[in-house]
Amino acid sequence: MRMVSTLLGHAHVEMAVLCLGSLLKLSASPLRLRVHDDGSLTAADLERLAAGLDGPEVVSRPEADARLADVLAPFPAARAFRAANPLALKLLDVQLLAAGDELAFCDSDILFMRPFRHLFHLPPGAGALFMFDPKESYSVRSWHLLAEPRLRLVGNINTGIIAFRRHLFDLDLVEWFLSRPQYHFAPVWVEQTCWALLGQPLGCHLLDPEEVGIPVPGREPPARQVALHFVSPLRGLLAPVAGRVGERAVPAEPIELRSFPAPRLTAAALAAAEIRRRLRRLRRPARA
Repeated sequence: MRMVSTLLGHAHVEMAVLCLGSLLKLSASPLRLRVHDDGSLTAADLERLAAGLDGPEVVSRPEADARLADVLAPFPAARAFRAANPLALKLLDVQLLAAGDELAFCDSDILFMRPFRHLFHLPPGAGALFMFDPKESYSVRSWHLLAEPRLRLVGNINTGIIAFRRHLFDLDLVEWFLSRPQYHFAPVWVEQTCWALLGQPLGCHLLDPEEVGIPVPGREPPARQVALHFVSPLRGLLAPVAGRVGERAVPAEPIELRSFPAPRLTAAALAAAEIRRRLRRLRRPARA
Protein backbone atom coordinates (compact mmCIF):
# COMPACT_ATOMS: atom_id res chain seq x y z
CA MET A 1 0.00 0.00 0.00
CA ARG A 2 1.43 3.37 -1.04
CA MET A 3 1.86 5.99 1.67
CA VAL A 4 0.84 9.53 0.62
CA SER A 5 2.04 12.46 2.71
CA THR A 6 0.22 15.72 3.27
CA LEU A 7 0.74 18.87 5.35
CA LEU A 8 -2.19 20.03 7.44
CA GLY A 9 -3.21 22.62 10.00
CA HIS A 10 -6.28 23.23 12.15
CA ALA A 11 -7.98 25.64 9.74
CA HIS A 12 -8.17 23.10 6.92
CA VAL A 13 -9.28 19.90 8.65
CA GLU A 14 -12.77 19.76 7.14
CA MET A 15 -11.44 20.56 3.68
CA ALA A 16 -8.89 17.77 4.11
CA VAL A 17 -11.58 15.26 5.07
CA LEU A 18 -13.47 16.14 1.88
CA CYS A 19 -10.53 16.31 -0.53
CA LEU A 20 -8.18 13.67 0.85
CA GLY A 21 -11.20 11.46 1.44
CA SER A 22 -11.91 11.68 -2.30
CA LEU A 23 -8.29 10.72 -3.01
CA LEU A 24 -8.61 7.56 -0.91
CA LYS A 25 -12.04 6.68 -2.29
CA LEU A 26 -11.30 7.07 -6.00
CA SER A 27 -7.77 5.67 -6.28
CA ALA A 28 -7.76 2.33 -8.10
CA SER A 29 -4.95 1.13 -5.83
CA PRO A 30 -5.11 1.35 -2.03
CA LEU A 31 -3.51 4.39 -0.40
CA ARG A 32 -2.77 5.37 3.18
CA LEU A 33 -2.17 8.90 4.46
CA ARG A 34 0.64 10.35 6.55
CA VAL A 35 -0.40 13.73 7.95
CA HIS A 36 2.33 16.19 8.92
CA ASP A 37 0.94 18.49 11.62
CA ASP A 38 2.03 22.11 11.11
CA GLY A 39 1.78 22.53 14.88
CA SER A 40 -1.84 23.69 15.06
CA LEU A 41 -3.84 20.43 15.02
CA THR A 42 -5.88 19.88 18.16
CA ALA A 43 -6.95 16.64 19.84
CA ALA A 44 -10.42 17.12 18.33
CA ASP A 45 -8.83 17.57 14.89
CA LEU A 46 -6.97 14.30 15.26
CA GLU A 47 -10.18 12.49 16.17
CA ARG A 48 -11.93 13.98 13.13
CA LEU A 49 -9.07 12.95 10.82
CA ALA A 50 -9.00 9.43 12.25
CA ALA A 51 -12.72 9.02 11.62
CA GLY A 52 -12.83 10.73 8.23
CA LEU A 53 -9.60 9.48 6.65
CA ASP A 54 -9.31 5.85 7.73
CA GLY A 55 -6.93 6.46 10.61
CA PRO A 56 -3.98 8.24 8.99
CA GLU A 57 -0.52 8.18 10.47
CA VAL A 58 0.18 11.56 12.09
CA VAL A 59 3.61 13.13 12.50
CA SER A 60 3.31 15.77 15.21
CA ARG A 61 5.34 18.95 15.01
CA PRO A 62 7.35 18.18 18.18
CA GLU A 63 8.13 14.69 16.86
CA ALA A 64 9.29 16.11 13.53
CA ASP A 65 11.37 18.78 15.26
CA ALA A 66 13.17 16.13 17.30
CA ARG A 67 13.75 13.77 14.38
CA LEU A 68 15.16 16.50 12.12
CA ALA A 69 17.33 18.32 14.66
CA ASP A 70 20.47 16.33 13.83
CA VAL A 71 19.68 16.00 10.12
CA LEU A 72 19.43 19.76 9.65
CA ALA A 73 22.21 20.73 12.06
CA PRO A 74 24.71 21.34 9.20
CA PHE A 75 22.15 23.39 7.21
CA PRO A 76 21.49 26.74 8.93
CA ALA A 77 19.48 28.27 6.07
CA ALA A 78 17.19 25.24 5.92
CA ARG A 79 16.69 25.39 9.70
CA ALA A 80 15.84 29.09 9.55
CA PHE A 81 13.41 28.55 6.67
CA ARG A 82 11.72 25.72 8.53
CA ALA A 83 11.29 27.90 11.62
CA ALA A 84 9.86 30.84 9.67
CA ASN A 85 7.74 29.41 6.85
CA PRO A 86 5.09 26.68 7.40
CA LEU A 87 5.51 25.51 3.79
CA ALA A 88 9.07 24.51 4.64
CA LEU A 89 7.58 21.36 6.19
CA LYS A 90 6.28 20.43 2.73
CA LEU A 91 9.79 20.75 1.31
CA LEU A 92 11.84 19.31 4.17
CA ASP A 93 9.75 17.21 6.57
CA VAL A 94 7.68 15.23 4.07
CA GLN A 95 10.82 14.34 2.12
CA LEU A 96 13.31 13.71 4.93
CA LEU A 97 10.86 11.73 7.09
CA ALA A 98 9.33 9.64 4.29
CA ALA A 99 9.94 5.90 3.99
CA GLY A 100 11.03 4.07 0.86
CA ASP A 101 12.69 5.46 -2.25
CA GLU A 102 9.70 7.33 -3.73
CA LEU A 103 7.94 10.24 -2.06
CA ALA A 104 4.23 10.71 -2.81
CA PHE A 105 2.60 13.94 -1.64
CA CYS A 106 -0.86 15.48 -2.11
CA ASP A 107 -2.16 18.83 -0.87
CA SER A 108 -5.34 18.91 1.20
CA ASP A 109 -7.19 21.17 -1.28
CA ILE A 110 -7.31 18.84 -4.30
CA LEU A 111 -10.72 17.35 -5.00
CA PHE A 112 -10.86 14.05 -6.92
CA MET A 113 -13.97 13.57 -9.00
CA ARG A 114 -13.64 10.24 -10.82
CA PRO A 115 -11.65 6.99 -10.43
CA PHE A 116 -8.01 7.07 -11.47
CA ARG A 117 -4.80 5.07 -11.40
CA HIS A 118 -1.09 5.88 -11.41
CA LEU A 119 -1.36 9.37 -9.93
CA PHE A 120 2.18 9.20 -8.52
CA HIS A 121 3.71 7.22 -11.38
CA LEU A 122 7.27 8.23 -12.29
CA PRO A 123 7.98 7.30 -15.93
CA PRO A 124 11.28 5.58 -16.73
CA GLY A 125 14.08 8.11 -16.50
CA ALA A 126 12.00 10.64 -14.56
CA GLY A 127 13.10 11.60 -11.07
CA ALA A 128 10.24 13.98 -10.27
CA LEU A 129 6.59 14.58 -11.09
CA PHE A 130 4.46 17.66 -10.32
CA MET A 131 1.22 19.31 -11.41
CA PHE A 132 1.05 21.74 -14.31
CA ASP A 133 0.22 25.41 -13.68
CA PRO A 134 -0.38 27.81 -16.59
CA LYS A 135 0.96 30.63 -14.38
CA GLU A 136 4.67 30.87 -13.63
CA SER A 137 4.70 31.28 -9.84
CA TYR A 138 8.25 31.52 -8.46
CA SER A 139 10.10 33.43 -5.76
CA VAL A 140 12.85 34.54 -8.16
CA ARG A 141 12.84 37.30 -10.75
CA SER A 142 13.40 36.89 -14.47
CA TRP A 143 16.76 38.64 -14.33
CA HIS A 144 17.97 36.19 -11.68
CA LEU A 145 17.71 33.40 -14.27
CA LEU A 146 19.98 35.36 -16.58
CA ALA A 147 22.52 36.22 -13.89
CA GLU A 148 22.85 32.88 -12.06
CA PRO A 149 23.64 29.71 -14.07
CA ARG A 150 22.67 27.46 -11.13
CA LEU A 151 19.07 28.68 -11.27
CA ARG A 152 17.75 26.05 -13.66
CA LEU A 153 14.07 25.62 -12.89
CA VAL A 154 11.15 23.50 -14.07
CA GLY A 155 8.59 25.66 -15.88
CA ASN A 156 4.83 25.65 -15.15
CA ILE A 157 5.26 23.83 -11.84
CA ASN A 158 2.60 23.42 -9.20
CA THR A 159 3.51 21.33 -6.16
CA GLY A 160 -0.01 20.33 -5.14
CA ILE A 161 1.01 16.80 -6.12
CA ILE A 162 4.59 15.56 -5.90
CA ALA A 163 6.27 12.29 -6.73
CA PHE A 164 10.03 12.27 -6.20
CA ARG A 165 12.85 9.73 -6.09
CA ARG A 166 14.17 10.43 -2.62
CA HIS A 167 17.79 9.47 -3.25
CA LEU A 168 17.95 12.37 -5.74
CA PHE A 169 16.94 14.98 -3.15
CA ASP A 170 19.93 17.38 -2.96
CA LEU A 171 19.91 19.01 0.47
CA ASP A 172 23.12 20.89 -0.36
CA LEU A 173 21.36 22.52 -3.33
CA VAL A 174 18.38 23.35 -1.11
CA GLU A 175 20.73 25.01 1.39
CA TRP A 176 22.44 27.00 -1.38
CA PHE A 177 19.09 28.34 -2.59
CA LEU A 178 17.65 29.08 0.84
CA SER A 179 20.82 30.92 1.92
CA ARG A 180 20.24 33.59 -0.76
CA PRO A 181 17.48 35.98 0.37
CA GLN A 182 17.44 37.76 -2.99
CA TYR A 183 15.64 34.67 -4.34
CA HIS A 184 12.81 34.88 -1.77
CA PHE A 185 10.84 37.94 -2.88
CA ALA A 186 7.56 35.95 -2.58
CA PRO A 187 7.75 33.78 0.57
CA VAL A 188 4.66 31.75 -0.41
CA TRP A 189 6.50 30.52 -3.54
CA VAL A 190 9.91 29.72 -2.02
CA GLU A 191 9.04 26.06 -1.37
CA GLN A 192 7.66 25.61 -4.90
CA THR A 193 10.69 27.32 -6.45
CA CYS A 194 12.99 25.03 -4.50
CA TRP A 195 11.18 21.95 -5.84
CA ALA A 196 11.49 23.41 -9.35
CA LEU A 197 15.23 23.75 -8.81
CA LEU A 198 15.51 20.17 -7.54
CA GLY A 199 13.38 18.69 -10.31
CA GLN A 200 14.74 20.39 -13.43
CA PRO A 201 17.84 18.21 -13.96
CA LEU A 202 15.99 14.97 -13.15
CA GLY A 203 13.89 14.41 -16.28
CA CYS A 204 10.91 15.97 -14.54
CA HIS A 205 7.35 15.30 -15.74
CA LEU A 206 4.10 17.25 -15.27
CA LEU A 207 0.63 15.77 -14.98
CA ASP A 208 -1.73 16.46 -17.88
CA PRO A 209 -3.83 19.49 -16.81
CA GLU A 210 -6.80 18.08 -18.74
CA GLU A 211 -6.86 15.39 -16.05
CA VAL A 212 -5.30 16.99 -12.95
CA GLY A 213 -5.48 20.76 -13.08
CA ILE A 214 -6.56 24.06 -11.59
CA PRO A 215 -10.19 25.26 -11.94
CA VAL A 216 -10.97 28.21 -14.19
CA PRO A 217 -13.83 30.36 -12.85
CA GLY A 218 -16.86 30.19 -15.10
CA ARG A 219 -15.54 27.29 -17.15
CA GLU A 220 -16.63 23.68 -16.86
CA PRO A 221 -13.72 21.24 -16.48
CA PRO A 222 -12.77 18.99 -19.42
CA ALA A 223 -14.53 15.63 -19.78
CA ARG A 224 -11.43 13.73 -18.62
CA GLN A 225 -10.91 15.87 -15.50
CA VAL A 226 -9.99 13.65 -12.58
CA ALA A 227 -8.96 16.25 -10.02
CA LEU A 228 -8.95 20.01 -9.43
CA HIS A 229 -6.56 21.92 -7.18
CA PHE A 230 -8.43 24.69 -5.37
CA VAL A 231 -5.49 26.98 -4.68
CA SER A 232 -6.12 29.78 -2.18
CA PRO A 233 -7.55 32.40 -4.58
CA LEU A 234 -10.01 29.80 -5.91
CA ARG A 235 -10.94 28.15 -2.61
CA GLY A 236 -14.46 29.58 -2.76
CA LEU A 237 -15.20 27.37 -5.77
CA LEU A 238 -14.59 24.13 -3.87
CA ALA A 239 -17.98 23.71 -2.15
CA PRO A 240 -20.08 24.34 -5.30
CA VAL A 241 -17.96 21.98 -7.40
CA ALA A 242 -18.02 19.31 -4.70
CA GLY A 243 -21.80 19.63 -4.55
CA ARG A 244 -22.16 19.12 -8.30
CA VAL A 245 -19.78 16.16 -8.24
CA GLY A 246 -21.80 14.55 -5.44
CA GLU A 247 -24.97 14.73 -7.53
CA ARG A 248 -23.66 12.84 -10.55
CA ALA A 249 -22.92 9.18 -11.15
CA VAL A 250 -19.29 8.18 -10.71
CA PRO A 251 -17.79 6.46 -13.79
CA ALA A 252 -16.79 2.87 -13.12
CA GLU A 253 -13.60 2.69 -15.19
CA PRO A 254 -10.52 4.45 -13.74
CA ILE A 255 -8.65 6.88 -15.97
CA GLU A 256 -4.99 6.10 -16.54
CA LEU A 257 -3.33 9.41 -15.73
CA ARG A 258 -0.89 10.89 -18.22
CA SER A 259 2.16 13.11 -17.87
CA PHE A 260 4.65 14.80 -20.19
CA PRO A 261 8.23 16.10 -19.93
CA ALA A 262 8.37 19.43 -18.14
CA PRO A 263 9.73 22.51 -19.90
CA ARG A 264 12.61 24.48 -18.46
CA LEU A 265 11.63 27.90 -17.14
CA THR A 266 13.12 30.67 -19.30
CA ALA A 267 13.76 34.27 -18.34
CA ALA A 268 11.40 35.33 -21.13
CA ALA A 269 8.53 33.18 -19.81
CA LEU A 270 9.03 34.46 -16.27
CA ALA A 271 9.27 38.07 -17.47
CA ALA A 272 5.95 37.64 -19.31
CA ALA A 273 4.35 36.30 -16.12
CA GLU A 274 5.73 39.25 -14.15
CA ILE A 275 4.24 41.69 -16.66
CA ARG A 276 0.84 39.97 -16.54
CA ARG A 277 0.78 40.12 -12.73
CA ARG A 278 1.71 43.80 -12.80
CA LEU A 279 -1.06 44.57 -15.30
CA ARG A 280 -3.63 42.70 -13.20
CA ARG A 281 -2.67 44.77 -10.16
CA LEU A 282 -2.98 47.99 -12.15
CA ARG A 283 -6.48 47.01 -13.32
CA ARG A 284 -7.79 46.38 -9.82
CA PRO A 285 -10.15 49.12 -8.63
CA ALA A 286 -8.70 51.36 -5.96
CA ARG A 287 -10.06 50.86 -2.45
CA ALA A 288 -12.13 53.68 -1.02
